Amino acid sequence: MNHSRCFDLCCTLVTAVVLTPWAALAQPVTEQIRSRLEVAQTERNAERPARQPAARTGLRYGVDDLLLEGGALPDAPEADVLGSVRASAFVLWQPDRTWEWRAGVRLDGATQSGDAADFTRWRADYGDTYVRWRRGDTRLTLGAQTIVWGRVDAVPLIDRVSRVDLTRFLLDDLPQRRRAQLAARWEQTWEALKLDAVALPVFRGAEMPHLASVWSPINLFSGEIVGIAPSPALAAIVTNAVVDSDASTRGNGGGAVRLTRTGDAFDAGLTLARTRPSLPYYRFDALTPSLKAVHPLQNFGGIDAEWSDGSVTWRTELGFTSDVPVTRADTSMAKAHALEWVGAVEFFPGGRDTRVNLQVVARRVRIDGSILELKRYVGVNGEIASSFAQERWRAALRFAAGLNVRDVYLGPKLSFVGWEPHEIYLAGHFFSGEARTLGGFHRDHDSVLLGWRTRF
Repeated sequence: MNHSRCFDLCCTLVTAVVLTPWAALAQPVTEQIRSRLEVAQTERNAERPARQPAARTGLRYGVDDLLLEGGALPDAPEADVLGSVRASAFVLWQPDRTWEWRAGVRLDGATQSGDAADFTRWRADYGDTYVRWRRGDTRLTLGAQTIVWGRVDAVPLIDRVSRVDLTRFLLDDLPQRRRAQLAARWEQTWEALKLDAVALPVFRGAEMPHLASVWSPINLFSGEIVGIAPSPALAAIVTNAVVDSDASTRGNGGGAVRLTRTGDAFDAGLTLARTRPSLPYYRFDALTPSLKAVHPLQNFGGIDAEWSDGSVTWRTELGFTSDVPVTRADTSMAKAHALEWVGAVEFFPGGRDTRVNLQVVARRVRIDGSILELKRYVGVNGEIASSFAQERWRAALRFAAGLNVRDVYLGPKLSFVGWEPHEIYLAGHFFSGEARTLGGFHRDHDSVLLGWRTRF
C-alpha cells in the first residue's frame, strides 16, 4: 500500500468527518433525536457494570460473547494471515434481591502464519466471578470484576481500575478490551450523589498478545517499541533482548474512589486513585540485554462532566497523573507528570439512523531533559455509525488522526445484523504515521477481517 497516498486520503476523510456533520446542529430539535439520545445513553450505561440494574432472581447461564474472526495482512513482513477466537460463558444465581453469585470463564485463541512470525496460542482465564450483596442504596461486590470508569468512548482518562486486554490491540470496542480482576468494591448512592470505591488487593497486569503477534507493543523483527523513537542502537538492543512478558507485579494494585453527581441535564464526577497502570512499561537493561515489564504505582486526580441540550450530548475528562515512566536518551527509565484532556460531542444528524461521536484528545508530559517518547500529543478520533435496509445492515467508520504529528487510523466496518443476536461483519484497519505514534508503529499492519459475533 502507498502510505503517502493513504495518508492524504485519510486526512481528506477525517476532515470531511469532522467538519461536515456540524451543519446538522442548527436543525430544530425533534422528538426522534431525543429518543435516540435516550436509547444511546441506555446502551452506554449498560456497558458499565456499576450502573446495571438489579438482575432478576433465579438461575441463569449462557455465553455472553462469542467471536470468530480471520483475515489477511497484505503489507506485514511478519505474516500473511491471522485469526482470533473468543468465548465467554457464565453462570449467575440470584436467590433473592439481596444476594448475587456469578462465575465466569473465557477462552481465547490467536493464530498467525505466512512468514517468520507464525504462532498459535490458546489461553483460558476467569471472567466476572464474584459475590454481590445489595440493600437499599448500598452495593458491595467481592471477587473478579470488570470495572470501567469514564464518560468518553475509546480513551477514558479516569479508567484507572480496569485490566486491559491488548491481545487484539484496539480492534474491539472498549468493553471488549477490558478483563476481570480481583477487587473489593463499595457503591453507595445518596439521591443525586454516588460513591464508588475500589480496592485491588492483588495486582494483575494487562493481558498481552504473543510476542510474535503483529499487535505486540514490541516488534522483535524491526527492533521497535510502540511510542519510543526508533534508532539503530535501540533496534540492536531490542532484537537481541530477553523480554519479560510476565505482566504481574508483586504487591497490591492500589485503590481508587469516584464521586459523581447526576442532575437533570448536567452530570459531574471526581476521581482520585493510587493504582498501578495495567499496561506495562518496558525498562531497558543494555548489559543483559533484557526488557523488563514494570508497573509503578501512580497518583491520579481527575474531573469529568457530561451535559445535554436535547439534541447534542457533550462530555469531557481532565486528568493529572504523577510517576509516569518515560525513557531518557540513554534508555534509562525516568518518571514524569502527565496532564491529559478529552472533549467529546455526540449527536444524530438529520434525525436519521446515524450516530456521530467526535473526540479531541490532548496530552502533555512534563519532565526536565529530553525523552524518547512524545512530550506533547493532540489528536482527534471518533466514530460514525449508521443503519439501513430496515436496520438489518450497519455501516461504521472509526478514525483517529494526530494534529501536531502525522498519525492516522481508519477502521471501516460493514455488518449484517438481520439474524439477531448474530452479527456478520467485514472490517478493515489501516494505519499510517510517523515515529513514536500508534499509526507509525503499525504502518505495515493493515488488515482486512471477516468475522462473526453472537451471544446465547
